[in-house]
Amino acid sequence: MDWDRMIREELHPLVPYPPGLREDQVQERCGSATIVKLSSNEHPAGPFPSAIAAITAELGCLNRYPEGSSEALRAALAARHDVPVDQVVVGAGSNELLRLVGQVVLRPGDEVVYAWPSFVVYPMVANIFGATHVKVPLAEGEVHDLEAMLGAITERTRIVFLCNPNNPTGTIVTREALESFLKRVPDHVLLVLDEAYFEFATDPAYPDGLDYFDGERPLVVLRTFSKIYSLAGLRVGYGFAPARLVRAIDCVREPFNVSTVSQVAALASLDDEAEVLRRREENQEQKTYLYSGFDRLGISWVPSEANFVYIKTERPVEVFEALLAEGVIVRDFGGAPALRVTVGTPEESRRVVEAFEAVVTRLGSV
Repeated sequence: MDWDRMIREELHPLVPYPPGLREDQVQERCGSATIVKLSSNEHPAGPFPSAIAAITAELGCLNRYPEGSSEALRAALAARHDVPVDQVVVGAGSNELLRLVGQVVLRPGDEVVYAWPSFVVYPMVANIFGATHVKVPLAEGEVHDLEAMLGAITERTRIVFLCNPNNPTGTIVTREALESFLKRVPDHVLLVLDEAYFEFATDPAYPDGLDYFDGERPLVVLRTFSKIYSLAGLRVGYGFAPARLVRAIDCVREPFNVSTVSQVAALASLDDEAEVLRRREENQEQKTYLYSGFDRLGISWVPSEANFVYIKTERPVEVFEALLAEGVIVRDFGGAPALRVTVGTPEESRRVVEAFEAVVTRLGSV
């Protein structure tokens, strides 16, 4: 069998998403009994107690299929954000929603514009549907270069992905910059605002994408329960899109794409604003601790509005491996001059600083 001919040629450049190392894999390599996994931007706390109770209550009913359209969760999200329910979409993580948007919008030969480095799924979505991906390098300060992104838009551009806060840098597009950008994006372009980390942002200049959503303009706002709500293992993402686009997504998404326990856990988590606030404040405290430790060690970092810190290093492979030897897993980017460190518990933050201290002592610098 000639698999190169059998499989669509648009998929040939793609490689499977790299999920990162597991704790047991690192234990085998470094011999440490305790491993600190800070590579996937997972929240260090478990799901909210209300979510655990809701999951437990459903365990005896898992012989039944989930509610097919996540009706209760969509209704709650619609009411919470004052958006018509037919403009709310729920998926198996915001990753699925990114792909579904691409599936209903992109045609071979279309163009997809996004900043780089940014979320690795954006070029994957472009490739899957035969579109051309257009990477626009970040500007000084590791921020989106919106002028360059506007300049990259052509008549063939179908989607612009804008990650805010940006993964992996943690930087933001400010309210003023976003408003100016929105005024100049052509009408034939769908702007997808990926706000997976928006609950962590504390900068007063950070914009809420829903302030610009009216259900008419070509704008999609995507969010997730995977981060501050600690439901990464259940995969629940949601978004807001014009009703016509939501209907198209419903036509191509998998039936029962969001599990029963995922739906009830997300729904039960929605009303605990006090816990969201507590987690946001704790995240800020731990970032401040990390910044101080990195400064003391002469490590270059980028101020972050998310739950991770972008570390600049000209020796990413060496530093990554040296941190593994200390039992700390961070995220590397295939040789790019940076590493990303997720914000963890106070104990995990202490371990991170100690690990970097050991690495600096061993290598002389990072």
